[in-house]
Amino acid sequence: MRYHYKVQGIDCPMCALALSRMLRQIKDFQSVNLNIMTHDLIIYTWLDQNELDIVLGNNAFSAHGQLTYKFMDAA
Repeated sequence: MRYHYKVQGIDCPMCALALSRMLRQIKDFQSVNLNIMTHDLIIYTWLDQNELDIVLGNNAFSAHGQLTYKFMDAA
């Protein structure tokens, strides 16, 4: 399943790189793509949206500000 989120609160390229690396290490994620220019986060996983939201919440990332994930769509 493909999930599209907007990541809010991240503007630093190094923080975006660190977040992307951290998310890629999650075993339930098949693919992760974070575009720092558009703040689009695309995750491919077999988890449903509720499980994915829990995983994202449990893997909080500390950056210069508070990160939030806004669900956009699933395909």
